[in-house]
Amino acid sequence: MDTMKRLQRLAQHDAAFLLLFIFLVALSLRGPVTGLPPLLDRISTDLNLSNSQSGLLTSLPLLAFAFFAPVASWLTRHFTIERILASGVGLIALGMVIRTFGSISGLYFGAILIGAGIAIGNVLLPSLLKREFPNYVVQLTAIYVLMMSIGGFLMSSLAVPFSQYAEQSTFTLPMSSWSFALACQSVLIVLPLVVWFSCKITQHQAPQTGNVEVATSVWRSVTAWQVAGFLAVNSLINYIVVAWVPAILISHGYTDSTAGLYQGYLQLAGAIPSLILAPFINRLGSHRRLCLFATGLTSLSVAGFLFIPSWSGVWSVSFGFGVSMGFILGLSFVSLRTHSPKQAAALSGMAQLIGYTLAAIGPVLIGALYDLQQSWTAPLYIILSIGFIWMGLGWMASPKPSR
Repeated sequence: MDTMKRLQRLAQHDAAFLLLFIFLVALSLRGPVTGLPPLLDRISTDLNLSNSQSGLLTSLPLLAFAFFAPVASWLTRHFTIERILASGVGLIALGMVIRTFGSISGLYFGAILIGAGIAIGNVLLPSLLKREFPNYVVQLTAIYVLMMSIGGFLMSSLAVPFSQYAEQSTFTLPMSSWSFALACQSVLIVLPLVVWFSCKITQHQAPQTGNVEVATSVWRSVTAWQVAGFLAVNSLINYIVVAWVPAILISHGYTDSTAGLYQGYLQLAGAIPSLILAPFINRLGSHRRLCLFATGLTSLSVAGFLFIPSWSGVWSVSFGFGVSMGFILGLSFVSLRTHSPKQAAALSGMAQLIGYTLAAIGPVLIGALYDLQQSWTAPLYIILSIGFIWMGLGWMASPKPSR
């Protein structure tokens, strides 16, 4: 009996450290990307960058997400998920350090490393939850998405204040103000590395048999395409709206400061579903019903931007809530609709590849359509159509209600 109690306490201890590691990794999966755009004006002025060169700094991570997502899935054939995740965090840390060097080449190379590390985290966290906490997938997914939002908010909101502090400091710094701000952001990435190097996390290697078959079978699975399509369209509609909503609002007569404020509302509203889904998921009805609510609210918000722009503050909040709720549900479907951690990793890699490829291309095409039309009406109709497609994919991707 004493032996059983000791084993139970050991298991709880291991699970607690693993959860801490998961949440701290999640804290680093959004901020390194969202923390750069507030500094782009300073960077562009300092390095004399063109608009296309500046735009490449924001699109490179997305392209890296798409390219390295299948690589992360492939790595699970040879290494433990925990070790691959730790390596991904190391890549993020290295990329964040390199881009503080103050050169355009360092910024580009750092962006690629950061994108590769984030791709690993995006792909493997659902797989790890599938393996270790199969009964709490949606709740824990909601919490780690909340951690992603917190990390993104911290790095975005503190970027300019850190840069201003460097400009006003009486000390002579060996770097530019924006390099100092990026260096300060790097502190956050140290936290998961500290937990990892504490050697408190027990690694569990899943069986290696059938890995190639698993990786290829998801591309032949109708269910996999439904889930991957749902997540991919989520990324597409989210990145299009986040990229262009300030311009859309300004075209409707809002000031640039108000447009920026409403975009902030959108980001903050994205944290609310995590707070609701984590404790109350079992009381909120079927996954299919929740998915229909999330996709429907998102589409309604796009229609609101199109037809009732005077309520854009409301639409910003409702869009952020709906698209984030859909993202949480989509990530949980990766675990709920697969049969093993390996299959979950393969499906996650497939979804990330498709999704971030679309996310990198979508805003460019919508911007080109605006340039052609000189109006946001046609682009908003296109985005609304994408929202209806997302609703259908959500219905098909959701696990069927148990009878």
